Amino acid sequence: MKLFKMAALTGIVIAAVVVLALEPASGASTDKNVASCNDNVLIGHGKAGWRSESNVAGPVGMPKWPLREMSAMKNGDLVTKAGVLVEGSEPVLVKVPESLRERVFLYYGRGAKGRSISFAESNGFNEVEFQPCEDRPRTIWPGGLRVKGNGSVHLMVEAEGKTSVLKLGQPRPAR
Repeated sequence: MKLFKMAALTGIVIAAVVVLALEPASGASTDKNVASCNDNVLIGHGKAGWRSESNVAGPVGMPKWPLREMSAMKNGDLVTKAGVLVEGSEPVLVKVPESLRERVFLYYGRGAKGRSISFAESNGFNEVEFQPCEDRPRTIWPGGLRVKGNGSVHLMVEAEGKTSVLKLGQPRPAR
C-alpha cells in the first residue's frame, strides 16, 4: 500500500512538472523583451506628420485601426502586423495591461536566437522596451500583435515619466 501511495504521489508530481513545462506553449507570453536601435528597425524615420495617421500615446504611434484586418491562426487567435513608431531618443515601455495579459501579446524586437520574433515560433511578450536610435528623429520597428477573442484592446505606454493609453480598438478577422 505504501508503495502504491508513493507511486501515485510521484505520478502527480511528474504531471505537475509536465503541465508547468508546457504552459508557455498554451499561449502564455514571456514577460519582457527589448527592441533596440539595432533590432531590425525600418529604414527611414517616418513622416513629420505621423500623428495624424496614427493611434498615438505620448511619443508612440501605431497605424490607425491596426486590428481591423487580422489573420486567424489555426488555434483561433488573431494576428496582425503593426509597426511601432517612437519619436525622440528616450526609451519607451509599451505594456499589455494586467487585465489583458491572457489575451494580448506583443511581437517586437529579437527573440532568444537573435532572430525576429514570429507568431509561429513565439508566444509573444507582455512588455517591450523600445530603445530608439539616437541619430533619428523617429525610429520605426516592424512587428505585430496576437489577440485571443474579440474584446477591445489597449496598451499602456510609459515614457518621459508619464503613462498614457494607446487605444487599438476591437480585433476583426479579415474577410
